[in-house]
Amino acid sequence: MKYLASRGLQSSEIIDRFKLGFANRTLGYGLPHANRAAGAALRGRLQRLGIYRESGHEHFNGSLVIPVFNGQGEVVEMYGRKITPKLREGTPDHLYLPGAHRGVWNEEALIACKEIVLCEALIDALTFWVAGFRNVTASYGVNGFTED
Repeated sequence: MKYLASRGLQSSEIIDRFKLGFANRTLGYGLPHANRAAGAALRGRLQRLGIYRESGHEHFNGSLVIPVFNGQGEVVEMYGRKITPKLREGTPDHLYLPGAHRGVWNEEALIACKEIVLCEALIDALTFWVAGFRNVTASYGVNGFTED
């Protein structure tokens, strides 16, 4: 919450609307034990999606997490912004799911509006959204346009 406030994103509405989260090493606590069939299957699925690493660590650990939904409400991409202090040297600040970027963040705006504010980053787009510009979306960086 402090990080969001530092970025001018003091809005409980964005947390609910865009399903923002924070990865804090607790994902495994909510999963069935790894030595059980259900736990192994679920961990395997999360590994294939890129959310859980083979080491048992969360891919987005220490990150503000912003999911990207398709028109059917399914998560097709995730962005993580590291916000924990004293990261190990070489740790990237920005993470996505492995593979090619997918989806369009705030796709409803593209459907509903003739004019769109295009930002480079999702956090920048959230800043515009909080300021009242609901017709905003973001690419995934300078070269981040997706097929979608």
